[in-house]
Amino acid sequence: MRKGILSFVIMLTAHSLIAKEPVAIPDTTKIYQLGNVNIIATKGAAASSDKIMMEQMSDYNRTNLTEAINMLPGISISESGARNEGSLYVRGFNMLQVPIYYDGIPIYVPYDGNVDITRFMTFDFSQIKVDKGLTSVLYGANAMGGAINIVSRKPSEKFEANGMAGCKFGEGETGAYTGAINIGSNMGKWYAMCGASYIDNKFNTMSKKFVATEAEDGGKREHSAYRDLKLSAKIGYTPNADNEYSVNLIYQKASKQISPSIAGGQFRDYPDYNKKSIYYKSTTKIHDIIKLNITAFYDNYYNVMDQFDDDKYLTQNTKRAFHSIYDDYSAGGSVILENKIKENTFRIAFHEKYDSHKEHNGSIKANETIGQKEIDGEPVQEYIDNTISIGIEDIYSLTSSFDIITGLSYNYRSNSKAQEYGTNYYTGDKNVLYDFPVKSDDAFNYQIGLKYSFLNSHSLTASASGKSHFASQKDRYSCRLGSQEPNPELKSEFAYIYDITCEGYVSKYFQYSVSLFRNELKDAIYQITVGTQDDGTPLYKNTNAGEALFQGYEIGIGIKPLSALNVGFNYSYIHRKNKYDESIKYVGVPDHKFVGYFKYKLPFYDICLLGDMESNSSRYITSKGDKLPGYTIFNAKVTCKIIDGLNIEAGAKNFTDKYYCISVNYPREGRTFFTNLVYNF
Repeated sequence: MRKGILSFVIMLTAHSLIAKEPVAIPDTTKIYQLGNVNIIATKGAAASSDKIMMEQMSDYNRTNLTEAINMLPGISISESGARNEGSLYVRGFNMLQVPIYYDGIPIYVPYDGNVDITRFMTFDFSQIKVDKGLTSVLYGANAMGGAINIVSRKPSEKFEANGMAGCKFGEGETGAYTGAINIGSNMGKWYAMCGASYIDNKFNTMSKKFVATEAEDGGKREHSAYRDLKLSAKIGYTPNADNEYSVNLIYQKASKQISPSIAGGQFRDYPDYNKKSIYYKSTTKIHDIIKLNITAFYDNYYNVMDQFDDDKYLTQNTKRAFHSIYDDYSAGGSVILENKIKENTFRIAFHEKYDSHKEHNGSIKANETIGQKEIDGEPVQEYIDNTISIGIEDIYSLTSSFDIITGLSYNYRSNSKAQEYGTNYYTGDKNVLYDFPVKSDDAFNYQIGLKYSFLNSHSLTASASGKSHFASQKDRYSCRLGSQEPNPELKSEFAYIYDITCEGYVSKYFQYSVSLFRNELKDAIYQITVGTQDDGTPLYKNTNAGEALFQGYEIGIGIKPLSALNVGFNYSYIHRKNKYDESIKYVGVPDHKFVGYFKYKLPFYDICLLGDMESNSSRYITSKGDKLPGYTIFNAKVTCKIIDGLNIEAGAKNFTDKYYCISVNYPREGRTFFTNLVYNF
């Protein structure tokens, strides 16, 4: 595989030297700059493979965060099939260790640190940026393996609007309807923008290559419908070039069915999966050399999960059935003071994040018609964490081309409440609400980076970091239905992160990024066997016993071999080793991943041809070494201008109808077709 990629690089490089037009530069005027989190020192080349722009998301029909971020190197998408949740890894780190931010606001769920990234539709994104090696301490706590920041749009014209309406087809029927619109205005001092997007997915389509089982007969995937609605709005005031103030709102409402395993098993639904956010961001120049940035936010997450007795999805009478309710919120903010004097930029930041998680199994009313018995509910159990981070960051320019970047932060997490209902872990009393002992934890993070900019359009960056991640509430307190012993004493994980990245432009027709990385984990949260349950199955406990090594490299290339053709690709190699016990394998991340894409505009016609492909090697699915096979999928699209500002699109996803899984017994969608109308004004 690697020999083929090397040949491809050489071929594209040769073509780029005779190109007639420069590589397309993405539009940055619509980026909401208050939502960016950047380490300064941007001389030389900008990173070419650490972000995906709104044009790419639109061009390649990446309608949700899972699909969009999967185009970047170092990213491996995953999913929890039993919860129908999209997830990801960044250079081997999971989403607990690489938090997700929206305009710099942390949006991960308080209890387990995760969030279903498939629920985040991309129609109002301006860019998605992934920081991997040298990551700003200004993100706050928990960014051990990096950070992912979704940046929203900001209007740049007095009036602007864009939208789309589309359909997906499979099994000879319309499988989904999609619609989105963004409307904005920038009048100089004032700007405002609002957006709405909606997806109604009737069913997912199984590959024709799937062999039917007792639980899944193929065609339309069993129990696979979902709906997503997202509303967003922002209003801002910019009295001058140095000051800006804005308020932002996001409302997301979803309901999703969970397809059962094709081998049979659990029968679940998420009738409610809702998220609400409001946040304030500002930047104020308070002196010629001093700037003050303030952020305040409130983020609410509410969901209901139902587990049923059987595939009729009606009754919940058995012991394994439940009506689970989560009601979580996070509130907090940050104050960042920036001082810039000639060749030196210094920042100091204070972050606070208050997390409240409430859960219980709700009562279920009797219904004689369907045979449902009355089921008593549980009292509400509450968990409360408070996280504080104080950080400093300094960028010193020794020369016009050489920068030294340093960062230091102290992070502190206190727990003031942790409740559970059931058998008291300490006394043995049954069906009682009890409290775990409250604990606190702290950690220092630090990093240093050297950046050398050369030949006007190239840069070389080397960095070393020591970063931590606090154990989540779930890691510390969950009993996992009796299979796990809680550990309130669980401490933070720590990792040493090393990265070397070279990036830039060779003429105007060839851009590149190459990274080498090595991540060493210590005190990693690791599940060990501590006994047996009453039925003889193992009893586990989370401990800080893990030692691991994640290392590899990434290559990203963008070229314009012809005046009407843009081509890009990236390749990632990631190898993960459990140093605690090398016979135990890390799951979910393939060693090799390749992504390629192109956009070709036909001469004399307003028609574009687009295509992309993704190839993954096999991945472990159990710590014992069981694997899922690798796969390669292809997507294609054609767009045609009808009138100025109005295009029609048609295409196919997975057009070779590849049958594949990234979670065992939960197949991904087979071949589907789509058509869209896209409007820009």
